[in-house]
Amino acid sequence: MFLDDREDWYKNPDFWRLYKPLMFDPDRIEDTPLECRRMIELSGVRPGSAILDMCCGEGRHMIEFAKMGFSVTGTDITGEYLQQGRLNADKAGVDVRFVNADVLNFCEPDAYDFALNFFTSFGYFDDPDDDLTFCENACKSLKKGGCFLIDTIGKETAALHFRNSEWFQRDGYLIMLEYKVTDGWTHIENRWLFVDDDPQKPAVLHEAVFRHRLYSAVEIAGLLTEAGFSEVRFFGGLDGRRYDHRAERMLAIAVK
Repeated sequence: MFLDDREDWYKNPDFWRLYKPLMFDPDRIEDTPLECRRMIELSGVRPGSAILDMCCGEGRHMIEFAKMGFSVTGTDITGEYLQQGRLNADKAGVDVRFVNADVLNFCEPDAYDFALNFFTSFGYFDDPDDDLTFCENACKSLKKGGCFLIDTIGKETAALHFRNSEWFQRDGYLIMLEYKVTDGWTHIENRWLFVDDDPQKPAVLHEAVFRHRLYSAVEIAGLLTEAGFSEVRFFGGLDGRRYDHRAERMLAIAVK
């Protein structure tokens, strides 16, 4: 199977079925409670507030937020992820609202106190105007004074920590990732190869190629301001560290 970066590749359920072992590995799931606590601390969201997760996947953060007493809604375009999320929420005994929707179309005006887009789920649309629409929908969905958190790889940190390739084993696959900078550090092109982990079957089973648009802090601040936010703060991690030459991530918190 070959999945390329043609129009609306992100709507292809086969891609997300392949991506699942990368997105929901045990170590990342184990970090969920700490991540949620730190998001609340950074954003200053009050107990019982309404939270929106845009691109929620299986809802690991939503379920944890619900355990903490928040009213939660998660949106995602991948129905299989949402179905599993509902099962996980039922098992955890919490009420989570899952909505099968494209973030370019989802908007519930003045409904939420906090919105988030976590784990590099931003910058994959072919048209940069769609990134603006995404942020506008987040802003419109927030109450006055609400905030929007984007967790991604900044252009600065991508340049500092750039690697051409990496590989690891998971869920019966040898997964090989290759990266290439394109368009003057505007994009990173990703090429993922999924190979059967059985040494007797070394053939490539699946290949996916897609691009991720990179933003610097200045660029994403401009985008969020254009979308309607009044203030944007940056951090280099959920622990509140500064976004500087030692940061590994870029966290933007925009206030409406």
